[in-house]
Amino acid sequence: MLTLAEQLLLLSLHDEKGSVFASASRALPYGLAGATILDLYFQERITFEDTHIHVVDQTPVGNALLDEVLALLDNTTTIHNVKYWIKHMQRKIKGITDRIAEGLVAKHILAKEEYEFLWVINYQRYPTRDGRPAEELCHTLRAIIVDDQPPTEAEMSLLSLMKACGVLYEIISRDERKMTKQKVTMIIEGEGEVVGTAVSAIVREVNAAIAAAIMASTTAAVTSSQ
Repeated sequence: MLTLAEQLLLLSLHDEKGSVFASASRALPYGLAGATILDLYFQERITFEDTHIHVVDQTPVGNALLDEVLALLDNTTTIHNVKYWIKHMQRKIKGITDRIAEGLVAKHILAKEEYEFLWVINYQRYPTRDGRPAEELCHTLRAIIVDDQPPTEAEMSLLSLMKACGVLYEIISRDERKMTKQKVTMIIEGEGEVVGTAVSAIVREVNAAIAAAIMASTTAAVTSSQ
């Protein structure tokens, strides 16, 4: 079974090129940070109080990255809120995106290709090796968005993260986007008691933290270029 972070990355990659969709390039690191937090929440390792994260169970979950994030959240001397962790997790845990991708390579879902830029800078791309997991995810999400299939809490969380990262409409045709935009918002906002109100509130907080981190990074980039 794929983690929420693995699902988000998988749906953010171009199948053949193995690179992140341009629409997600700025937001994805923050989205993946949010996904790891939600993964730990669904594993009942953390809880939220007034947007602050509290570790309630230090037992490892058996995933190297999630266990490192759990230890980081547990070992801090200050209890921080969701916004802090989504903004700073990339600095505290290196290579989150590649580590998630490597996990998908180990599961034979992605392949790994090594490249060099100007014979100095090494980088990787991760084209699809087994397209079935992504196809199944897309089929499930489209059934929720287009055909009104009720989502689980994890599926609603994935939809929310995809929307925050700008990749949701990669699985929706242009003609369907206007029709489904309001529906997706209703699902994420938890209207109609589709999912638990507590989970909806947490997911909205993660979404807001991702948006704030993107805004801050954009502002910093513009300022540094002036």
